Amino acid sequence: MAKRRDKGEERGIATARIRRLLDLAGREPAYADRYASLAWRLAQRYQTGLPPEAKGRVCRACGSLLVPGRTATVRVSSGRVVSTCRGCGAIRRRPLR
Repeated sequence: MAKRRDKGEERGIATARIRRLLDLAGREPAYADRYASLAWRLAQRYQTGLPPEAKGRVCRACGSLLVPGRTATVRVSSGRVVSTCRGCGAIRRRPLR
């Protein structure tokens, strides 16, 4: 019989890898979009989601790293924070706390 996969162990490894990729994306602007895209794909594949501090930093449409002022426009409008990706034009609205 084949050995069963330990999904908890896989998710732990994936979470560590996601955090590492997002850390590298913050340090190396030349590869930031690639690292953010890989982190997003890993989160989807292993059903872990992005860490809470990184949820608003990755565009869900194109996978690029959102840096306010450089790759994203961030505005406050009627009680919401509206982030617009400059790469693909995707809009994300989050409630203002």
